[in-house]
Amino acid sequence: MTLQIDETPTPLTAEQILTGWRREFCVELLGDGQARVFLRAVEQPSLKATELRRGLLFHRVSSAFGDLKGCVDAAAEALERLARSAVKQRPEPENLFANLSYDRTAWEQAVDTIEAWQRRPRAAAAGR
Repeated sequence: MTLQIDETPTPLTAEQILTGWRREFCVELLGDGQARVFLRAVEQPSLKATELRRGLLFHRVSSAFGDLKGCVDAAAEALERLARSAVKQRPEPENLFANLSYDRTAWEQAVDTIEAWQRRPRAAAAGR
């Protein structure tokens, strides 16, 4: 399998939610067609350039987001295409902040699916 899913998200307390903590849906591109998918809790927004250097893509999700496995299943095609497309590059002046190339369309499709997954009606979510 190309996707490793870490289904143990860091819990957010009510106090953290009220003080601005947020969740991010993360895809760590490991190379060789492999990717690790996980949720993380962050106190401040992540910086895209910093995370790209580590091969990490992220998308902010609701603090109540919890069904990572179901969401990954829904976005599996785009996420697998994303993992297969990732290639580490030698840092050069043109790519100092993004020493990784990947299929941006696949990532955009995954983000669209993540957004739709979050907005689905509660009844549909409970029926899974």
